[in-house]
Amino acid sequence: MRTLATAAALSFALALAGCNQADQRKTQADAQAAGNDMQASAQALGADVKDSAANLGNDVKESVQDVGAQAKAVTNDPDVKKAGNEVKAAIKDLGVSVKKAAKESKEDARAVGNS
Repeated sequence: MRTLATAAALSFALALAGCNQADQRKTQADAQAAGNDMQASAQALGADVKDSAANLGNDVKESVQDVGAQAKAVTNDPDVKKAGNEVKAAIKDLGVSVKKAAKESKEDARAVGNS
């Protein structure tokens, strides 16, 4: 941005040095208009960036809220709760079976050792 402003000022100075009074005024007016245009464009760009950032933030916030609501709905779903209880029961049954098998294996090993 500074390079552009420096180049514009240098061009303006060179133009003023080789022109008559009317040309100097026209060049000065053109340079001022160009500066105003650049300032307006920079302000518009800043506003657009600010709006885009705000919109992005809102979109992310809404997405997170939606995901949270969906996760809550899944965890509160009766079918999911039922499946969770069935898994717990199956794991409990598996634990009992493993414990029983270990006990029987231990008893078989003792019986073989005593014979």
